Amino acid sequence: MKRIKERLKEIRFRLVVVYTGILFFFLVCVLIFVSIQNYRQYEKEEQQNIEYIANSVNMQIENYVNQANFILLDTISDRSFINILWEIREQGIEDKMQVYYWVRHLQDCIVTQSSTRMLYRLNVLTDQGFFASSKTDIVGSTSEVIPQLPWLDLAREKKGMMLLLGPHTDPWGTEHKTVISVVRQVRAPITELGFLEGQLEYEEVVNICRLARQYRITIMDAGGNLFYTNRETEELTQADIRLLTAGSRAENWKNPVTKTRELICISESELTGLKCLVSEEVSIAGMGMGVFLIMGVFAIIAAAVCSAAVIYLFIKRLTRPLLELKNVLEKTDLETLTDSGNHMISHSNINEINSLIYSFQRMNVRLQESVIRERNAYQTQMEARFHALQAQINPHFIHNILNVIVNMAYENHVEEIPKVCNRLSENIRYSTSTKEQTAPFRDELHFMENYLMLMKSRFEHKLEYSIRIEEGFDDMVRLPKLTLIPFVENAIYHPYYESRKAVIRLEIEVGGTDQEWFFRIQDNGNGFAPGQVENMYQKMEEYLDATRKDQPAGLAIGGMGIINTYVRLKLYLKEQVSLELKNAETGGAVVIIRGQKQNV
Repeated sequence: MKRIKERLKEIRFRLVVVYTGILFFFLVCVLIFVSIQNYRQYEKEEQQNIEYIANSVNMQIENYVNQANFILLDTISDRSFINILWEIREQGIEDKMQVYYWVRHLQDCIVTQSSTRMLYRLNVLTDQGFFASSKTDIVGSTSEVIPQLPWLDLAREKKGMMLLLGPHTDPWGTEHKTVISVVRQVRAPITELGFLEGQLEYEEVVNICRLARQYRITIMDAGGNLFYTNRETEELTQADIRLLTAGSRAENWKNPVTKTRELICISESELTGLKCLVSEEVSIAGMGMGVFLIMGVFAIIAAAVCSAAVIYLFIKRLTRPLLELKNVLEKTDLETLTDSGNHMISHSNINEINSLIYSFQRMNVRLQESVIRERNAYQTQMEARFHALQAQINPHFIHNILNVIVNMAYENHVEEIPKVCNRLSENIRYSTSTKEQTAPFRDELHFMENYLMLMKSRFEHKLEYSIRIEEGFDDMVRLPKLTLIPFVENAIYHPYYESRKAVIRLEIEVGGTDQEWFFRIQDNGNGFAPGQVENMYQKMEEYLDATRKDQPAGLAIGGMGIINTYVRLKLYLKEQVSLELKNAETGGAVVIIRGQKQNV
């Protein structure tokens, strides 16, 4: 009873652990699934926000630059403005009074309400050193600054198209303010007249980008130069520039500096050529998942504990009769089927379990009937197979003895034939008697010795044999009839016909213990040839398998002795017998049969 209780506790514990584990796994999967869906939704929304910010920033900067571009186009369309630049190109700037006159007239052209309100400064310059501006705070050496301007060749390459210069210090004014410039080459129509530069305050660009300060923004101009960034380190900026240069349109990437995954969007302006990169680091903390995960974990633990308590009470009620039924099943075998079928299971008030117990009892009844039928059928089948094998060995034995008589007649041993026939008659009565298909071991030894005497009459001095029976050998062992003679027969004929020995010597030994018996025979012939033992074992197993399937293979009379005997022994002794074939160290073949007494 104590063992049953311990087993009951163990089963309850296992079931509770398994159920709780399955429930916990299911809840964790649900939590992970919800978290992934929330994360994907968060990522999708953030990607849309980033795309909106990138397009918005680029559009606002484009509008800001476009205002300066319109002013430049409006100025270039002024006929008087073009005429003055033609005069400067043709006459040069040596006459100071004329230069002063041109400056005054150009200022009248470029100083308008739009230019002063929208631009920080509007400048006109030529490669001859002429310079005019909408503002009066001008450095004194503009003629020296003009040749050093890095963008002159770029503007010429544009051939009148707009050129946007990134943030730089104003080289014309005394305040050295940071500005961006919109530049156009003035042509009429293919002759270069000069350059028109509209400067915008860079601070306005910073204000536009500052509206999206929660995101990381990097802007690069068409020349591959950094236009703006709110990144804190130069390394991060360089990583953004490499990404912008590659022209990637991926929605996320792994930052090579911070080693974090970021959502990105790149927006490019056709007018300005600016590429705007907006990025945001992807993190669960950023989407507010921390509180959700903590609450989810506590909910999972609470659900698992409550469910474990409920299932424990249910399992406690369910497993007790099942465990008792399990113990009955473990004790049930062929001998206890009847007792097990009448056993009553207590502590069961569950209909399903009662139905299971009733089915078990009915199964016991059917098993008892099936076992009885199977035993009877198996016994009948084995007896039929055994009788068939026994019937095969008798003609085999008679055939060999008749050969002996024929050979004696040929050799003029006529006077010995009556004695041989008497002994043959005795052996035939023994082997063909249908009253008993088995015989005591000593009867087998007697008729084996009778057979040896027959062979002695045939071979005379050419045959010598010795039989040794251990003292105290149990005579209660029974064997199928004609079990030993086939082995003796092989031990005589093989040395005689194969090795041509002058004298055939046989050593026969019988003995055993309380549990086991053995029969050993050794001849002085050539022994088994290489591979012959393995071949014989294979044939024996094949014939035994065929006999079990009730499809025994055919054997010629001269080849059935040992194989037939081995199969009969296997069937009669219920497989508890072994046959060993080997060569003796002194020469000749050795055959050893071993069996267990309690299974006879």
